[in-house]
Amino acid sequence: MNKKLSLSYFSGAVIVKLLCLSLLVNLFISSARADTACLSAQQQLEQVDEWVIIAKVIDGDTVHLKDGRKVRFIGINTPEIGRKGKASQPFARKAYTALKKILAQSKTVGLSYDQDRKDHYKRTLAYISLKNGLSVGQELLRQGLAHAIAIPPNTKYINCYREIEEKARVLKLGLWALAQNQLISAHDLSSGSKGYRFISAEVTAYSESRKSIYLKLTSKLSVRISKKDKHYFSALNLKSLPGKKVLLRGWVSSYKGRQSIYVRSAIDISVL
Repeated sequence: MNKKLSLSYFSGAVIVKLLCLSLLVNLFISSARADTACLSAQQQLEQVDEWVIIAKVIDGDTVHLKDGRKVRFIGINTPEIGRKGKASQPFARKAYTALKKILAQSKTVGLSYDQDRKDHYKRTLAYISLKNGLSVGQELLRQGLAHAIAIPPNTKYINCYREIEEKARVLKLGLWALAQNQLISAHDLSSGSKGYRFISAEVTAYSESRKSIYLKLTSKLSVRISKKDKHYFSALNLKSLPGKKVLLRGWVSSYKGRQSIYVRSAIDISVL
């Protein structure tokens, strides 16, 4: 990201802070541990494990197949469509409509698998490609209608996905025009904030519970890492992080007046 783009993206900050934040963003992109960059259309087709027929689009990142399986896209997360009277999140309907439009080109698509083929909801996890080699997930990222998420061990193309995401972010396409998707200080996070967020902070303390590891950021906000995911953080010495500034991304939730940001792997934490 050049200085000019950084200035527009972090408007109102002093120059030194802008340069630091720009560096953090670049570190954040390059911190992904996967080595695989974006594939060509032909390479994409060579990775297909099976060809299937789409029966129905559920939302921006989930489809039903003709054989009855439900497929969740690997590597992206789109805003949630409201169910049972709940309002849809911003850009949820646009992501759903965009996916339907992309898949209208061909109901037959290719599924490519990563390490885990099922999630805890028993959904099939896959990258989806059209017959012309177009990666559907990458196209939604290009349009600014999805976040590039890393849920290990399925992080094969995370470098590619984060690069595409960053281009949409710089151009403020789709959901990147929303305030909730801008990088903010942990101290500026509102008490009612929830969902996928991008946070800059200084880690002030390290602690553990029976099931989780916590990195305290403020008096009311901590990073939560499940101990079952601890091996995905082997590249970081978590106990050494207090006193260090970090850039991170993950899911914010609240419980009993306190907030936590759930982070799944070291890919989502960059240390300045």
